[in-house]
Amino acid sequence: MRIGIDVSLVPGQRVGVGQYAYQLTRALAAVDTVNQYVLYPAFYHIVHPRYWHTPLPTAPNMRPAFQHLPPALVTGLWRRSGGRLLKELLLGFVDVVHSTTYCAPRFYSRRKRLVVTIYDLTVLTHPEFHLPANVEHCLGGTRQAIERAAVLVAVSEHTRRELVERLGAPADRITVVHGAADESFRRVTDAAALDLVRRRYGLPRDFVLFLGALEPRKNLTGLLEAWATLPTALRREVRLVVAGSRGWLQEPVLAHVQKLGLEDDVHFAGYVAQDDLAALYSLAVALAYPSLAEGFGLPVVEAMACGTPVLTSNVSSLPEVAGDAALLVSPTDVAALADGISRLLEDAALRARLRDRGVERAARFSWERCARETLDVYRAAVA
Repeated sequence: MRIGIDVSLVPGQRVGVGQYAYQLTRALAAVDTVNQYVLYPAFYHIVHPRYWHTPLPTAPNMRPAFQHLPPALVTGLWRRSGGRLLKELLLGFVDVVHSTTYCAPRFYSRRKRLVVTIYDLTVLTHPEFHLPANVEHCLGGTRQAIERAAVLVAVSEHTRRELVERLGAPADRITVVHGAADESFRRVTDAAALDLVRRRYGLPRDFVLFLGALEPRKNLTGLLEAWATLPTALRREVRLVVAGSRGWLQEPVLAHVQKLGLEDDVHFAGYVAQDDLAALYSLAVALAYPSLAEGFGLPVVEAMACGTPVLTSNVSSLPEVAGDAALLVSPTDVAALADGISRLLEDAALRARLRDRGVERAARFSWERCARETLDVYRAAVA
């Protein structure tokens, strides 16, 4: 087979969709030496301004597309609303096109098969958490994917269920393939490496970590409200560290810190480089991830792989991912959130249990397994 994969969101701060596409292609390069791969650093509506600098996996059977075309030409062609045939020609002669960015092109060629990964339906279930343009792109792309794709890849059973129940997607064309934590996520014990990351991001001695984009569905405002109810002595002893890139509709989060008088209790570390994440998790007393809706919830698995106790939500895909290896609470119940945080901070035995269970749970997910199952999807799409 010749397989084309959309890696257009890999450039820049590689999180979410970009992380999925990057790790999947890396794993495919490791497990598959038979099929030929073309990697698309620009794909339909998604064109990063510096896409040609994208660090893509390298393998004898894997090459980036558009290598010999001027970047200005590629950018102009992809961003045109028309030119469907021309865009299809740019994809090249492949058997399968795997879209990872909610783009679902219709092909002129009958031999091409489309595979689309769907992460979540929060643009449908929680449109208030998104910008209108994001709702239009993701929801429209999902509907088109249901119509046009040979196979839909859902990143969790929760996402598969929502596709069927809310959008009427045919269940027999949906395959669940879980993501994973990269193999670099292991407990860091080297004191020098830990101290370097602590100084690089100005981290306090003891802290609870929140990691994720500053956007409404991550429920950071709810976490802040719960934090504000903790005893003053506890908040002075352990601080809250918020790490992650700035997302959309983030202003209410920053204003909430001031409203609650938490300026001295909350440290914003900003975007943390991929190479520093394992040390960051290892330094944290616990991860607090009270998201209101997730398709998978990668930070939960990453933290567990690093032996960090996890508190997360009892909604959407998070119980499916965490199992019994995390403390599950209602994300909309401030008192329950605060009680869960207090229990984690005050109960060393609970932290130890969650640490052991988390490492075991995280080991059930791997990018190698994801790659092999996705390869089965490509075969099914062609068949």
